[in-house]
Formats: sequence, structure tokens, C-alpha cells
Amino acid sequence: MQRQKAKSDEWYTPRSAVEAIVPYLKSFKTIWCPFDTAESNYVKVLEEHGFNVIHTHIDDGQDFFETIVPECDAIVSNPPYSIRDDILEHLFTLQKPFAMLLNVSGLYDSKCRFELLKENPVSHLYLYPRVKFFNDEKGTSTSSPTYQSAYVCYGMLDHQIELTKIS
Repeated sequence: MQRQKAKSDEWYTPRSAVEAIVPYLKSFKTIWCPFDTAESNYVKVLEEHGFNVIHTHIDDGQDFFETIVPECDAIVSNPPYSIRDDILEHLFTLQKPFAMLLNVSGLYDSKCRFELLKENPVSHLYLYPRVKFFNDEKGTSTSSPTYQSAYVCYGMLDHQIELTKIS
């Protein structure tokens, strides 16, 4: 089944939001970034911190739902929000630690997502202040969304809720 991402899903993550998850990844060596190109801040920042990073992106013909999962210790990215239910469901079937940066507004609003998150032991890394995403490669077109962002994590954090400041 081919899922289409919405045009509005192509927002990039600033370095500060990627740096926020790094301290929680120290027990992992190889990270898969399934929604990222080589130019992604996830790829750049994680490599700078010494992680072996495998990146895949649908624009390169590597659909997250059809790609054979590479040998990795954890999965980290900012996925397309328009298909986050499908992404979360697929992630749980993989049984690998993950951290997905998501919009927390309405995270538990849908019955499907509520049940999925209730049945699986997730934790959250809340970022303050709001993440200023950007949608051009130069980072000149930014958006400070009206919602708070947090990493929804599985098999990664020591506490159910963690809080961190970003710059």
C-alpha cells in the first residue's frame, strides 16, 4: 500500500531539537533515520556525535513501510505527521527502541492512537520552547507552530516524562 505524505509534512527539524535527544541515545551505536536524506539535521548531528547513521527517505524510493529494516539499535526521526498513526503502529511491530518527534496536540485524541499508545509502553521527552521547524534547505522559512513538540519514545527514556530546554 502506497501512503502519500501531505505537502505540509515536509518540515525540517532544527539542530537544537536533534541535540535534545542525543543524551538519551548513548547506549546505541547505529541509528536508523527512516524519513531523512543525507542533508537532514538528524543525520548530520548524530554523525557528529559519533553514531553510525543509516538514512532512508521516500524521495529516494525508500518507503518506510516497505523498506527492509536495516541492522540498527534504534530509530530516530521527525516523521510526516499526516500518517503518524500508521508510522507508530509499524514502529511497534518492529520492536526496536525509537524516538519520533511529534506534535503532542491531539496525540491521544483518536481512539486508534489512544489504544496503540495505551498498549505500548511509551515515554515522552518534551521540548521547551516550541520547536521552530523550517521548510527550505537554507532554514530561512521557519514556522513556530501553535503546538508543543515532544519525542514519543519506546525503550529509550528512564522516566515516563522527561523535560528539556532547547536553544
